[in-house]
This record gives sequence, C-alpha cells and structure tokens, in this order.
Amino acid sequence: MISGLKKIVKRFLAKRNLKKIARNAIVGNGVVASHEAVVMAPTPEQVHIGDNSEIACTLACQDKGKITIGRNAWIGAKTVIGSVEEIIIGDYAIISTDVHIYDNNNHPTSPELRQKMSESGFHSDLWKWHHSASKKVQIGNRVWIGERSTILKGVTIGNDAIVAAGSVVTHDVPPSTIVAGNPARVVKQIEA
Repeated sequence: MISGLKKIVKRFLAKRNLKKIARNAIVGNGVVASHEAVVMAPTPEQVHIGDNSEIACTLACQDKGKITIGRNAWIGAKTVIGSVEEIIIGDYAIISTDVHIYDNNNHPTSPELRQKMSESGFHSDLWKWHHSASKKVQIGNRVWIGERSTILKGVTIGNDAIVAAGSVVTHDVPPSTIVAGNPARVVKQIEA
C-alpha cells in the first residue's frame, strides 16, 4: 500500500512540475517532467521539448542560448544541459543520469578575467557564460549517452552512436560507433 501511495504522490508532483516547465519552455504532447526537472531560460521560446519525451534534468539557457530536444527522448536526473549558443538533441535519444552537456566553457580561460570574476563577486555579469568560448552541440537520433559522461562544446554525435559511461567527449563521434574514455575514442563499430 505504501508503494502505491508513493506512485500517486510521484505522479502528482510530476504533473504539477510539468505545468511549471510549460511556463518556461515550449512543451510537446505527452511530455513527462519529473519533480527533479528544471528549466531556466530568459524566454520559453529558447527551450523546446519534443512530443512524448521524459525529462528529469536541468535545462539552462543564458543570453540567446537554445536547447531543442526531439521526440521520444529520455533525459535522467542530475543531468545538466547548459547553452549560451545552441544544443540540439535528436529523436529517441537516451541520456542517462549525471551527464553534463555544455556548448560553452562556463568560464573564460584568461587568468586575468578569472581573477576579475572572483573579485567581482559570485553573481556579477563576469560569471555569465557569454564570457567563455562557445560552439553548437548536436546529438543525433537514437543516441545513448551513459551515466556521468561529459559532452563538450562543438561536438557532434552521429545517429545511433553510444557514449560509454564516464566518457569525456571532446571531438565528433561518428554515427553507429561506441566511444569510451577520457578523452573518448572509438572502441567499436555498431553492426546494424
């Protein structure tokens, strides 16, 4: 009986959270947003979540950043997707828990600018992502990204690829391959 009550409470929280998400994003039909899901964007038009997708992640846009999630995608809890430029996630993508995907470096690389950041206080404009290098990220259809992986700026992951758990993806991933490691390298071709 307790597990049944937990399911009811979980569904209630998810339904309530979906209403909040829909105020901050353009949400397709049949989208499920767990109680962990958060969308932070200057305007709702900057985040699109495709039909029948399920999210439990944080989607964060700064300035003119855009995040587009395709249909039937699943994105796990503790995952953070941060955009100052553009991140596109294809249909049927599965992104596990505790994954980090950024189209920017989050901070400048110049030591002088980083010193000014610290001196300015932790909530000043110098902490905004537009002060760092950025480049679009594209994740194809039917891609699987394993737990605790990191996808860095400028990366394209081809259709049907798999990123093994704990990988750090710094370069493009060819379609239908499995990559693993830090930095991630092709370890296997996927047979159709």
